[in-house]
Amino acid sequence: VMTTAKKKQKARADIQKDLEAALEAVKAAGGRITKIRRALLAQVSAAAEPVSAAAILDALEKEGLTADRTTVYRELAFLTSGGFLREVRLIGAPSLYESAAEHRHHLICRNCHRVRTIVMDNHLETEEQEIMAKEDFEVTGHSLEFYGLCARCREDGRKSADR
Repeated sequence: VMTTAKKKQKARADIQKDLEAALEAVKAAGGRITKIRRALLAQVSAAAEPVSAAAILDALEKEGLTADRTTVYRELAFLTSGGFLREVRLIGAPSLYESAAEHRHHLICRNCHRVRTIVMDNHLETEEQEIMAKEDFEVTGHSLEFYGLCARCREDGRKSADR
């Protein structure tokens, strides 16, 4: 049985491995590894949930790195187009970004707008194969988000209804 400390240590090692793989892939694609690019990739790789450009900019500033919005958006566009990051577009919200190292899906609370990441089993890959065969359609990707109410908002709603 893996302890909480060991799980956290493994998660940190996985994040570092994903970051190093992304940096190597950027180099292999002919990209430079600037301080901003490295820090931006590190921020997104370490985030448990998708992050906004504004949150990335704030995190870079806290690290003492100076980057303007244009630079951050240019870097995000480069890293997304290169397949190093994935842009998450949600209805009525600014774009969010996450590591492309693992395919993820999202739970979005309609009340507080919190976004949680979930990883699903390979069942959707089977569905994609069936769609390709049945519809003669080459699936190159998909996006799946679940909208609803998180536990906290449901609980808050119950508390207000009890008053």
